[in-house]
Amino acid sequence: MSMMMKKLMWLVLALAIVAIARVEADGHGGVCGKYSPDRMLTHVLRHCAKPAKDLKAPVTPKCCEPLSKISEECFHAIINSDTWKYSGINQKIALTIPKRCHDLYY
Repeated sequence: MSMMMKKLMWLVLALAIVAIARVEADGHGGVCGKYSPDRMLTHVLRHCAKPAKDLKAPVTPKCCEPLSKISEECFHAIINSDTWKYSGINQKIALTIPKRCHDLYY
């Protein structure tokens, strides 16, 4: 393999790494799609705050509908996010929300 070909391969590899890093930094292509877990919590799941703090608080369609559209992987990323940790929401109670939503509809 010629020296020019090796340099070209290294350049392509470096550009690929930069492109991947940029996509991850922008939040695109993560477990929650184009949004970060923090943004998903504050915008998509904001109606789940009360049921995530209190088992007796009812889950509502405003909480369950957006929750039904995200993956389990994204949900776990959300409840492990820094925003979640500082929000005072109980992680153990939050883990019950998907089942409580399921019970709401079935």
